[in-house]
Amino acid sequence: MAKELKKSRSSTRSLNDLIEMGLLHNQELGGWRAPEGECYPDPRASEIVVFEDFFKRGFGIPIHPFLQGLLLYYEIRIYNLHPNSILLVSTFIHLCEAYVGIEPHFDLFRYLFYLRTKGAVGGSKIAGGVYLNLRDGMKNRYLSCPCNTSLTEWYKRWFYIREEPDSNTFCDVGYIPKKRVS
Repeated sequence: MAKELKKSRSSTRSLNDLIEMGLLHNQELGGWRAPEGECYPDPRASEIVVFEDFFKRGFGIPIHPFLQGLLLYYEIRIYNLHPNSILLVSTFIHLCEAYVGIEPHFDLFRYLFYLRTKGAVGGSKIAGGVYLNLRDGMKNRYLSCPCNTSLTEWYKRWFYIREEPDSNTFCDVGYIPKKRVS
């Protein structure tokens, strides 16, 4: 399993803090489980691994169908994304639904963004191994979305959430995404 991911710093207390901030449902409704004492992720059959910082950037349960579609298209897992990529996706979804009044449009998303894999040097290839970038020339055509560049050890705050029954958010921990042209 994912030896690259070490013992989590998430705890029932830190997850309750997310509840108090209004970012996570309570344990019964949200179906989350703190990884108390686990050395690396070992999700049960009905669980996926997520990170606390995802919820601070607009991630929610159930996982939006648009995000599920992106994961399937790019052949990646939710934990392969960096928290700033979660912010970009949640901002795009909100922009489409609340401002433009349309369902998030995949072709528009691909027109604006592309997926990059992390370089061979430094960092995890599993947790945050891929991230989204605005395409060249799109900076002046899209919302300014300042991303936090100092997310120190965000990948050490992982925990489990219950996967929705009809979800396709596969959780084969240790999956390293292959390069895919976006």
